[in-house]
Amino acid sequence: MNKKKLAIIGVGPRGLYAAENFITQLSITESSTLVELLLFEETGDFGNGQVYNTEQVKSNWINITERILTLPKREEVVYNGITIPGFSCYHQWANLNYDEIDGAEADTYPPRAKIGAYLKQRFTSFITPLLLHKMAFLYQQKVTNIQIENNAKVSITTPNKTYTNLDEVLLTIGHQPTYVTQQLVKWHSNFKSNTNVKLFLDPYPVKNYIDVTNTKNKTTVGVRGFGLAMLDVMRAAVAKQGTFKITEERTQKCQFNTGKNVNTVIVPFSLDGLPPVPKPLNKNIDDLYKPSDEQIYNFEKEIGDKTAQSNATGVDFLVSAIAPIVASIYVSLPHTLEAQNYTLKQVEEAAFKWITNQNYKHSLLLPTATPIVALLNSYIGMATATNAISLDFCVGQVWRHCQPSIYKQLSYNNCSNSVFAKIIKLDEEIKRYSYGPPVESIQQMLALVKAGILNLDFVNNPEIELSNNGWVLKSKDKSIVANIMVNSVLDAPDITAVKSDLVKSLLHNESIKIVNDNLGVHTTKEGYLVEKTTDNILPIALLGRLAKGTVIGVDAILECFGDRPIEWAKAAVKKK
Repeated sequence: MNKKKLAIIGVGPRGLYAAENFITQLSITESSTLVELLLFEETGDFGNGQVYNTEQVKSNWINITERILTLPKREEVVYNGITIPGFSCYHQWANLNYDEIDGAEADTYPPRAKIGAYLKQRFTSFITPLLLHKMAFLYQQKVTNIQIENNAKVSITTPNKTYTNLDEVLLTIGHQPTYVTQQLVKWHSNFKSNTNVKLFLDPYPVKNYIDVTNTKNKTTVGVRGFGLAMLDVMRAAVAKQGTFKITEERTQKCQFNTGKNVNTVIVPFSLDGLPPVPKPLNKNIDDLYKPSDEQIYNFEKEIGDKTAQSNATGVDFLVSAIAPIVASIYVSLPHTLEAQNYTLKQVEEAAFKWITNQNYKHSLLLPTATPIVALLNSYIGMATATNAISLDFCVGQVWRHCQPSIYKQLSYNNCSNSVFAKIIKLDEEIKRYSYGPPVESIQQMLALVKAGILNLDFVNNPEIELSNNGWVLKSKDKSIVANIMVNSVLDAPDITAVKSDLVKSLLHNESIKIVNDNLGVHTTKEGYLVEKTTDNILPIALLGRLAKGTVIGVDAILECFGDRPIEWAKAAVKKK
């Protein structure tokens, strides 16, 4: 009887789903192969991973509404006489029935710890029978090296041991630590001996700085970055000093209630000073931006055309496919800025120009030079359908609905590496709209502004000087000194910036292909690494962020439970 020894490194949501599908495929094929699963998760958070740690604070929110969090159920599996019980889909587990929930009800965005609880329970129910029958083994260890042995087997090394004679290895390692920027290196060097000034290089876990920012002492917290992570930093910085209360359901307007003087001031900033844009408040509003089935079918056909991909020299083939959808939806909206003054073709042209150049100016677009509080209020008005909709807001929401099609049709495409890098860059640029937070998060910002806690005077690329007291931020005729700094800028997908020993061991392996622009590792459709000189398929597979450049759309939890782990599992079971 055949025996297969498989290691999965990184057992968060993607590693969990891959392992589930591997056993499921063995069951479907009625394989008699004996399997030994070695599962490595450095954090010990098996199934949920560090991002969905169940002990993190409740103020860390997921930015995907529960309404679309359709994590699929697991059917019961019987493999080699071992029964692995089924597990419910997320909606059933969370007791959410969207057939009965009114579409006018505000969407919910749960804390990440709640998603972690679901994932952890799901993993436990899956792994317990395999552990009892000694078919699986769990290792809370950091994998530092991976090598292909002479006999085409794989070995992996941890600080404790080297595991040899593995038939294959699957890497589902998600975000990896990266080398810090020169700016952060300079800051760290300047203040490392100053106990009164503190620099936190990562926004997570917030427990590292939550006590430092919630004190009776006067504290000014600079936040490098003005995106989704900044919102979690903001909530953590005042978590012990008061509570938010929604005072108006229709717009999710908030106030910050505190029974004491708050001595904390939060000062976020970024290179462009542009805030994340809230998603529509509820299903009814969101559905206004949803393309029809016919539009999605034609869109996928157009961008999935292999000849068009091969001939592409830039992103125009993608933008020209989505701009007509945006235009037709925009002119059908009940309240727009000035759509009635333009023909459908003119709206389409304006959408095309803005998508390819977000500095483009037009009367249908919300001016980014609008004062920041007014800008936030405008976005809230659009997201709650109480204000006229700008074309850029419409683009972002339509893009979000089209993203699954973009990810499906443009992963493993015929585009050149340079064109695909441009597509990924464009998708990243529009994430300010398409990956936006709930309306409530933006209302919390405004509540803290009103309370004198959140200072938005320095959001747009301030001058920064270092002094003995901290960071001196200057903008126009104003200045402020921050004695605490939290870096909330998350790493861009650049594999050469990753500093983990495991990834460096892969990069130093001359046989593995790296895609253009240092985005990630070249993989097959099933996730396997490809040998550089021969194009042979290696016994190492990689799913997730570090394959960016071959695939697109790897970070979202819905992608962790998507088609790619299934395709890998099917291929892994077929391999001898």
